[in-house]
Amino acid sequence: MVENIRSFKILCQISIFCSGLIFFIICSGCTVSKIKYTKTGSPALKHKLNKSIQNIYPDRFKAIHRVLLTFSKKKYILNGYLSIDRSGRQIKLVAENDMGGVIFDVYYIENKKTTIKTNIAMIKKKWLGKTVLRDIKTIYLLKPFQSPTLFIDQYDNLILSQKTGSIIKELVYTSAGEQKESRLSQIRHLENGTYIYTVKFEYSNTSDNLYPQHILIHDKKMKYSVQINTRYFL
Repeated sequence: MVENIRSFKILCQISIFCSGLIFFIICSGCTVSKIKYTKTGSPALKHKLNKSIQNIYPDRFKAIHRVLLTFSKKKYILNGYLSIDRSGRQIKLVAENDMGGVIFDVYYIENKKTTIKTNIAMIKKKWLGKTVLRDIKTIYLLKPFQSPTLFIDQYDNLILSQKTGSIIKELVYTSAGEQKESRLSQIRHLENGTYIYTVKFEYSNTSDNLYPQHILIHDKKMKYSVQINTRYFL
């Protein structure tokens, strides 16, 4: 039994690592110059896409994240137990190791409270706030842009773009046919023409594929990557 569990864990690690490796090879060194942007003149489409981010997930739900974190050339396998209240702008997260021991937990209420606890000295609260909490907020509590510009690229992806300070933030929607709705496939942050932060969403091929099954995150500045397999409980 123990041997079977170990084999299963090894297979999970190999599968997660391989899927993420392909993504990072594709995205490494990406710059704006490799993507051709054409501004579109459809205010209605721009408004529709921008507003759709409010309804991309249910108001309240729970999820389990099976995570492979790569940081400082080391890899960590984690299980993240999430509770999200989008209407209340709240996040509860407990991260455990494979043996069930709590590594850290996060409790966040927008503009009211942020509590981060860690049981491992090498994982700092400040780092968790800049990475893990930021990632969860980016994925699940994303707000519509205030004044976006809508582009289409050479792959027929629709891109909502807005500059905040020195950072250009992009929401990339996959091209869809006449009978389908466009779906968020990437979140990208650019600085000086280079992607410094990317989140890629992958959906399953089953009929129940409203929410991403795999989430791949890469932060060039913070020098970490995350590969997530997700299960949702609505």
